[in-house]
Amino acid sequence: MAVSVGLVEQLIEKIAPRSWAEEWDNVGLLVGASSQKVEKILLTLDVTSDVIAEAVEKEARLIIGHHPLMFKPLKNLRMDNQAALMPLNLFKNGISFYAAHTNLDQSSLAASATFARILKLEQAEYLEVTSEEKLVKIVTFIPEEHVEQVRQTLAAEGVGAAVTDGVHSENYVDCFYQTKGEGMFRALEGADPAIGRIGELTRVAEIKLESIVAEKSLERAVRALRKAHPYEEPAYDLIPLKNKGKKRGYGLIGYLPEPRTLGEIWEQFLAALKNNADGTGSRIFPDTYDFSAVRLAGDMDKKIEKVAIANGSGSSFVQKAIFKGADLFITGDVDYHGVLESLEAGMAVAELGHFLSEIPMIQSLYEYLSKDKAMQGVEILISSKNKVPWVNRG
Repeated sequence: MAVSVGLVEQLIEKIAPRSWAEEWDNVGLLVGASSQKVEKILLTLDVTSDVIAEAVEKEARLIIGHHPLMFKPLKNLRMDNQAALMPLNLFKNGISFYAAHTNLDQSSLAASATFARILKLEQAEYLEVTSEEKLVKIVTFIPEEHVEQVRQTLAAEGVGAAVTDGVHSENYVDCFYQTKGEGMFRALEGADPAIGRIGELTRVAEIKLESIVAEKSLERAVRALRKAHPYEEPAYDLIPLKNKGKKRGYGLIGYLPEPRTLGEIWEQFLAALKNNADGTGSRIFPDTYDFSAVRLAGDMDKKIEKVAIANGSGSSFVQKAIFKGADLFITGDVDYHGVLESLEAGMAVAELGHFLSEIPMIQSLYEYLSKDKAMQGVEILISSKNKVPWVNRG
């Protein structure tokens, strides 16, 4: 069964909104049309000419990649312009391309989360917080017989669901508080009251219903409230809160269940990667890869308690990991001086390589899309042509 590219966009942006991406980034649908119907989708970390040829061979009409095809606007479409060749190739073959980059890095599908599961990190928090949701208390007053109708409508818009920064926040929904009271009003000429008569003071047994909603969902929640409420002009209060809402950010940092030597941790972590098992029954990688190029810097006998993780380019996170007290920093790649700086500060560094540190996201994206009911009947593939670019001659 074919689905529109637009539907796939919506599913991805449900967990990784485009608004999360950095200003310099280029995410979303970069080639093609949202209205295009597709029956096969090819997932990849990078778009290369080999990946496009693979999509053509497998008749996949949508490629979803992590790294954008274009970071800068094209100034021409000349055949000798290397940057233009792949977009032209996609157009030629009727293939759409969608990129989810720094927005996906901040989502629950980030590879950092996969590596944290392998290590069983505790008290994990973002290595770098990029945003923190603002919360609003929403209070309304409803005739008793209509309370459940309004409550369910608000809950469907995310009111009362996972709106704190607690570890178990996402495990709670339908969080409301209600008290009984009496409401009163006098409707004047021109009004059309659901209860009472024009000119008379009307008293109604009402329920005061209150909960919390993220500010980003407030407008939609109020619109739903007004539609579901029986009153022509429902009364409601919107109260800004200082409570902390859900955070998002890059990387993770947390504690091991118990201190272990760097040598022990590295041996067990590398074994999990090679066995392609995260300890929860899920795959880490979509394929088998060569791990001979991964690197480790540090004293193998050093006791490790706190571990920082950042998939992809890790150089910009070195200072944050040191400042937060990490004993070990696991990342994709770090510049030479960043490694020296880390060692001087007493922090070991594990470098997986950019590809290996991010390809778990493609596996997680595959599982996420495959489980959605809307995608049943759509064949989702992971590229077998997208590989580690380096050749190990050691």
